[in-house]
Amino acid sequence: MQSLPDPSVSTVLLLSAFVHGLFGFGFPLVATPLLTMLMGLREAILLTLIPTICINVVSIFGERNRREALRLYWPVPAFTIIGSLTGTQLLLRVDPEPFRGLLALVLIAYLLADLLHASKRTRHVPKWGLALLGLCLGLLAGVVNIFAPIIVAFALFTRMRTDLMVAAFNMSFLSSKTGQLLGFLAADALDPLLLIQASAALPLVIAVLWVGIRLRRRLHPQRYLGLLRAGLWIMALALLWDPLRAALGAWTDWSAVPS
Repeated sequence: MQSLPDPSVSTVLLLSAFVHGLFGFGFPLVATPLLTMLMGLREAILLTLIPTICINVVSIFGERNRREALRLYWPVPAFTIIGSLTGTQLLLRVDPEPFRGLLALVLIAYLLADLLHASKRTRHVPKWGLALLGLCLGLLAGVVNIFAPIIVAFALFTRMRTDLMVAAFNMSFLSSKTGQLLGFLAADALDPLLLIQASAALPLVIAVLWVGIRLRRRLHPQRYLGLLRAGLWIMALALLWDPLRAALGAWTDWSAVPS
């Protein structure tokens, strides 16, 4: 008999699935910081592994232009799995928190630059550039379980066609999770109980994902792009919150010490 997840954990998984369906990405991005309020980062990543893989597979096969997306952007998922496998080994050895702040700062720099120099021109990236992007995405996925903001920023910067975005995103997410899974297996760091709990929530997670997908398909492409930009600002601020809170707490403790 499967062990059902805690109700608060189930709520996080369902909310994250809905966001992923609506935007085409975001399951680990939403789930990871919320789950770390209930457990450690490593446990949160393990809990999202199986649902994320299943969600990515469903999302990819739900897109009509998945073959064209793979033909154009195949170096990204191909090298993401390599970076993710490496990043997972780093996760097991280093503190991942500084990487969150760096990711947020890079994202804010992009958003400000986009506001100042918005362009309608499609930008071409060579295959070696896509491979380098995939490697960096995989490293981020392995260390902090989050790289959606970077690939979304890339899609907006290059003016990727909206009908290719979701398939391209989810191919990269799927390869990153595969690399993570291999990394945990290689280090013998999998927790069977967490995997069983995550699997027990899968039917509801997939159902809520499908509701989000149906809503997204009713959005006009320009409205979808506007939501992506708004979502990036929210992600950046959310990623900065923990480092800022920790820094504020340290400063408060220091100022309270009598001189």
